[in-house]
Amino acid sequence: MLMTNHDLATVEPHGAGEPPTGPPYRLEAVKLSKAYGQLTANHEVSLRVTSQSVHAVLGENGAGKSTLMKMLYGVEQPDSGQIRLDGVPVKLPNPKAAVAHGIGMVFQHFGLVPSLTAAENIALGVEPGRPWRIDKREILDSIGALSDAMGLHVDLKRPVARMSTAQQQRVEILKALYRGARVLILDEPTALLTPQERRALFDAVRRLTEAGTTVLFITHKLSEVAELADDVTILRRGHVVGHGRHADFNTAQLVELMVGGRPVTARRAPAPLPTAPKAASFTGLSVTGSQGREAVHGVSLDLREGEVCGLVGVDGNGQLEFLEGIAGIRPVTAGRIEIGGVALRRWTHRRARAAGLGYVPEDRLSAGVVPAFPIVDNMFADRITYGGYRRHGRLDKSRMRSEAVRLIEDFDIRCTGPLQPAERLSGGNIQKVVLAREISRGPKVLLVAEPTRGLDIGAAARIHEALADAAREGTAILVLSSDVDEVLAISSRICVFHEGRLVADLVNGDEVTAEIIGALMLGSAEDGPADSPAASPADVAPPAAGGGA
Repeated sequence: MLMTNHDLATVEPHGAGEPPTGPPYRLEAVKLSKAYGQLTANHEVSLRVTSQSVHAVLGENGAGKSTLMKMLYGVEQPDSGQIRLDGVPVKLPNPKAAVAHGIGMVFQHFGLVPSLTAAENIALGVEPGRPWRIDKREILDSIGALSDAMGLHVDLKRPVARMSTAQQQRVEILKALYRGARVLILDEPTALLTPQERRALFDAVRRLTEAGTTVLFITHKLSEVAELADDVTILRRGHVVGHGRHADFNTAQLVELMVGGRPVTARRAPAPLPTAPKAASFTGLSVTGSQGREAVHGVSLDLREGEVCGLVGVDGNGQLEFLEGIAGIRPVTAGRIEIGGVALRRWTHRRARAAGLGYVPEDRLSAGVVPAFPIVDNMFADRITYGGYRRHGRLDKSRMRSEAVRLIEDFDIRCTGPLQPAERLSGGNIQKVVLAREISRGPKVLLVAEPTRGLDIGAAARIHEALADAAREGTAILVLSSDVDEVLAISSRICVFHEGRLVADLVNGDEVTAEIIGALMLGSAEDGPADSPAASPADVAPPAAGGGA
């Protein structure tokens, strides 16, 4: 049965000794409210989660999802309302109390100790045996049995620092289950997973529910809701606006409930432009990584005007270092860079910008803006010496503010005005500020890292639209994204990295699927599209390095 916020508002808390009128739910939130000063994060939010089900919680950024989950896990305390487990009211003053009641949570940013093994992380703080003599054999045996039963296989003796993101996620899930979790909260669990890893996670979630675990699943991706969820609750601006069986909703209804009727345009990948002029060439580039070792090995790539080229790869395979090398913020140790047919040497970030490159970094808050500065300063700080922003030797602040107002309107930046500090904006609006700054410079090449990570469906659609508009104006765009579906939706070409090398350069089309890209990301080319001239690693072997960068 599909329920609206009005329906849920009629759900009244039971008295302390009053039994529920129907069969108890595994987990219930009854009229939970939470405010931070004048900001109401949750207003009388009610949530009812059936035992052994997958319950998806949807909503835009700022809808109140995180606050609700924090209250259910004891990180935050509700101002009013009640939490019930199996029909019984419970108090959760802290996460330790939540764990004691059988509630576990896996956050987007894992809380593991990198130097410890998987088994040590899982059992940390609840080790069997006596404090001076921990029973390591019992730890390995019990966790191994749990891992086998749930299909969450990891090398228990391997240090977490040497594990992939997907393996670390399994460790976090096993850690919650080892502590007796009967309700497991997964916060955006697929953000950094390949399609194959995502499928393995979903298989594990289904095993968990079959074994008796109830799963709360927070996601922005409606395709994942369709694949996995039994029930769904939609939040908007701190209120529940829809609740019920997922089968009772279609995609259009979910989108409308999430964004409140605002139009959300789905962007299709622009057509390839094989005859367009070449905007940039990167030949035989080798780039140094964060540990001082070579992270990119002789990668070559050409970009044409007006195309959007997507970069994908499992985290740590060189795609980010390649982008940062082009941006001039990592050392390029070999190769040749040409912008508009002009070869450039002694590559630095300042030279890159002077040559016509725009750059949107992965960490938009700490690297994309000065948080304490107002929006207008963040938009124009790098061009106050040119572009007509000086008059009689002084800054023309009036012109800067009027131009900032225009960009705020063009990019739909939700703010109080151009003087609002960037640190008071949401993540999506900070991203729009950075994009507005970079696109308004009219770059020949625009480099964008993780354009919509953590953003809701409405903000992501607006950013995709801005990128498509820039491409139509002739800007060549190189986009790095952990979201394969996003790359498929907005790119005309897709370049796959594995172990620091470009292993596939694919023209986007119906024959290119998320499964094919995922296989290439994991180092297998067997599933590459048969008709693609660049589906195999052998077809895109990097040439010998050219002149010094």
